[in-house]
Amino acid sequence: MNYTERNKLLDKISIIGLMLIGVELFLYAVDYCYTKRFDVAPNMPAILNIFGIVFLAISVGIFIYSFKKEKSELIIYGCEVLILAFICPLITYWYYPKAFGLTTNWFHSISHRALFIFVLVYYVCRAIIATVSAYLNSNSRKLKKKKA
Repeated sequence: MNYTERNKLLDKISIIGLMLIGVELFLYAVDYCYTKRFDVAPNMPAILNIFGIVFLAISVGIFIYSFKKEKSELIIYGCEVLILAFICPLITYWYYPKAFGLTTNWFHSISHRALFIFVLVYYVCRAIIATVSAYLNSNSRKLKKKKA
């Protein structure tokens, strides 16, 4: 793996890490507002709907930019932001299950912790896959040069 390939790999991994940090901080901020800041909690469904619309607009912008520039790597980030936009309105159901007719209290304790863990595992797997694919691509180029 040469210097430019290594720098591209580091850029890709750092972007994946920044996405991980951003999503985890967003989920932690929502959890904090629902569990610790009871003065903000009644307004949280409206705030999360606004965040959902903002994330939806960001994902549409990413899709448009990636299709115009023909960058397929950005489509994955657009899909991630789109999924986050769809999750935003559903977070309210996790923190107020009784208000929506759900009688289970364990649903809240399991669902938001599982979401934190799922996001962490997803981004770690993405970083591992990016690293392995970069090394496999560099090794396949070396083998093609040796055969030629």
